[in-house]
Amino acid sequence: MRPFFSIPKILRSATNQYNDYCIGYPYKNGYITGLIVAIDSFKLTFSHSGSQGLDSIIAYDRAEAGGAYIGQINMSIVSSFIGPEGLIWGYDVAKENSIELPSYLLPKIIKKKFPNYIIKNAENLRQATIALFGTNVERHFPLLPGSHVPCAAKYNFAQGPTSLYATIGIGIPEDRNKNACLLMEDTGQITGTDSRIKNTEQKIAFSTITSIIEVGKNQHVNYKTILIDVIVKEIVAGEIGCALIAVPYFHLAKNAYDKNLSSINLKKWIILKQKYFKG
Repeated sequence: MRPFFSIPKILRSATNQYNDYCIGYPYKNGYITGLIVAIDSFKLTFSHSGSQGLDSIIAYDRAEAGGAYIGQINMSIVSSFIGPEGLIWGYDVAKENSIELPSYLLPKIIKKKFPNYIIKNAENLRQATIALFGTNVERHFPLLPGSHVPCAAKYNFAQGPTSLYATIGIGIPEDRNKNACLLMEDTGQITGTDSRIKNTEQKIAFSTITSIIEVGKNQHVNYKTILIDVIVKEIVAGEIGCALIAVPYFHLAKNAYDKNLSSINLKKWIILKQKYFKG
């Protein structure tokens, strides 16, 4: 019996008809996912005593456009699993491993609590998604404007002065033929001094990893590899901030595809594809 999780098979079925645009997963064939973790803010301009809605929307819009560009899409929220017919951009294909896990986030004393797990920095995936979609200034293979894109997502708004955080943990099961990868997202606020913020980041990372392990116990799934990412941004007085985590499910642009995607790293992919990037 052929393996259910087959990277070449998924890639062949997860490429769409557009040369330069990715599109939202059309709920057939395989799919690819990317990671967006972003925090941005906007000066309170259109708010009044009854609503901060318009300023919140603009802060959210800035978060969508501030890192990997996922602006101008119709995002629909879905649950947080990547099954045997799904790939992770930057992990399964166009691999990126150059960014080490920062020691302040998960010092050795905490890593010793997870002796049976491989823990890596999910910032690598975030950077890989920027390379795929491009930015607001330089578009590469962005999602088609106006397209409907299912996303595992969390977002949170807060008015300054405060600090917003966004964290995601990704559990990769030992057997991907019969189990799904798990996404655990969280957003919230941190208040206090810089030293307290660093300590809280550690606690957030620890809790996110531990939550994946607990879900694994519930589901009887061994998430052997865990990817973790935590970002924090200060929101000053007079502004409203938005912390956004989004994992879009999509089909790849034709020109972004390469038959060797599963064996080449992100740097090599960029060299091959940068002729298509648009400023």
